[in-house]
Amino acid sequence: MLLLNKTLIRMSRGLWGWIGVIVGLKLIALVGTAQFAQIISGFLGNIASPSLTVQQAGGAVLSALVTAAVMLVAELLTGEAEYRCTAKARESLRRDIFAKALELDVGNIEKIGPVSAITASVDAVESMQVYYSKYLPGLIYCLIAPFYLYGRISQFSPLTAVILLVVAVVIVPVNNVFRKKIDEKKTEYWKSLENLTGYYLESVQGLTTLKLYGQDDARTEVLSEKSFDFNKKVMDVMVVNFSSFLLTDGMIYSTVVLAAVIAVSQLAAGRLDFGGALMVLLLSHSFFSSLRALMNATHSALTGVAAADKVEKLLQIDTTRPYNPDIPKEEKPFNGIRIENAVYSYEGRTAALKGVSLDIEKDKVTALVGLSGCGKSTIAGLLMRFFDLKEGRITIEGRDYTSIKPDELRKHIIMVPQTVSLFSGTVAENLRIAAPQATDEELMEALADVRLADWVKAQPEGLNTQVGDAGGKLSGGQRQKIGIARALLCRAEYIIFDESTSSVDMDSEREIWNCINELAQTRTLIIISHRLSTIENADKIYVLSAGEIAESGNHSQLMANNGLYSQLVREQAILEKQGEESVFNG
Repeated sequence: MLLLNKTLIRMSRGLWGWIGVIVGLKLIALVGTAQFAQIISGFLGNIASPSLTVQQAGGAVLSALVTAAVMLVAELLTGEAEYRCTAKARESLRRDIFAKALELDVGNIEKIGPVSAITASVDAVESMQVYYSKYLPGLIYCLIAPFYLYGRISQFSPLTAVILLVVAVVIVPVNNVFRKKIDEKKTEYWKSLENLTGYYLESVQGLTTLKLYGQDDARTEVLSEKSFDFNKKVMDVMVVNFSSFLLTDGMIYSTVVLAAVIAVSQLAAGRLDFGGALMVLLLSHSFFSSLRALMNATHSALTGVAAADKVEKLLQIDTTRPYNPDIPKEEKPFNGIRIENAVYSYEGRTAALKGVSLDIEKDKVTALVGLSGCGKSTIAGLLMRFFDLKEGRITIEGRDYTSIKPDELRKHIIMVPQTVSLFSGTVAENLRIAAPQATDEELMEALADVRLADWVKAQPEGLNTQVGDAGGKLSGGQRQKIGIARALLCRAEYIIFDESTSSVDMDSEREIWNCINELAQTRTLIIISHRLSTIENADKIYVLSAGEIAESGNHSQLMANNGLYSQLVREQAILEKQGEESVFNG
């Protein structure tokens, strides 16, 4: 029953005040219980006595009522304190988990997965808060209550008091016999829950695809199997819990019966009066209340301990980044971003970049092209400093990347990803993520730059138009345009477009590229695009293959080289022509 988890103890700051209040109220209720038992046993023991007056009887009844009232208030306040402790624990735990999650960059988010982040911040917290509101107060209370009751009972029957105390101490290791088994079951429970949650979220997100290919029934069948497996894991935990309660409750009630037998035998032998025997019986029944409450809390807290292990893995992720502000700026800096001999590999995979060197000249357009998996997006992630190089060096206008904190760097360089993330709320709220202090006029200016201002003006609510959950009320093109407008509001000198038009229709793509071409007049652009015809006017094109630079130059030079780039251009032209003919014939 001793579940002193280091992670949970470390995260308990700000909660010990409430834990102390709960323990104090429980002790008040305990003292009230003992006092109530003494009043009742004394009253019943003397009720047949000729010396008992009506005034004495009334006083006993009044004392009992006052004591009962104090106990009731203590119980009610205990419930309120537990609620307050629970609320504080949830707030504190989620704040710590979310703060850590916000420290994670893209590389670590991908490593732990979104499902782990969700279960850690939602399900895990719900399990962990029981540890603070129930278990820790119960543990402290349990260390005090049996010894207090031992002292009260030993005044009447020392033998009974010793037996009760010995059994109370023995129950702890007996209960711990089940703990290891429950720990194993709880670990399996969490794995099954995460597996089920991940599969369910994936199914909901891909429901359209499943419907299109008629795989929803098959998916439902697998989901049912995972649900059944999770249900089985829950039942396995309940079986062990039931077995534990069966044994410990058997010991408790057997001991209470034994205490009653001893009290009755001592009463019959004249070594104990009726009031004393009644006092022993009443307190014997209450002797194990603290232990039973702790056992109940222990089995609930075990889930919290298992959850804490999951949270600990999240909290222990090293989020420190290389940072050396003392690296001097180059005396003759390159006017732009320079990557030198970059080497990077994702965990468990072959190297994504193998000694890549390239220059991104300021006020120019640089394009990265190549087949899928060649390292284009890895370069974009390194430029945004979502992760750091294994080997090599990156400088921006002569300043080493490691001499700049990521949040400072991102004031100078921003990215429009393949899929823009919008949040439920208004157009203005989504834009102000990039510039919280931006005026409505500045927002409209950014929207005008992406050809979306007229649409916003035509809406009844204007900038206060709701975009829906994840931008669900907008078209793909509108979402991407808002993403570009958001990037413009950052006033960053460098903008990365990572396949920013791959998920929109042709009309929206044409408008977005027109916008990008205009931005090229005033910004430094790094463009990653699958449609090679859109980057023909780039000042410099780098062609990547298997994590290396295969060739570089402008469009004319690369076509003249007759290398990989010209091959990709010709192949794409053929595919586009075939697509156009197919549409025309259709």
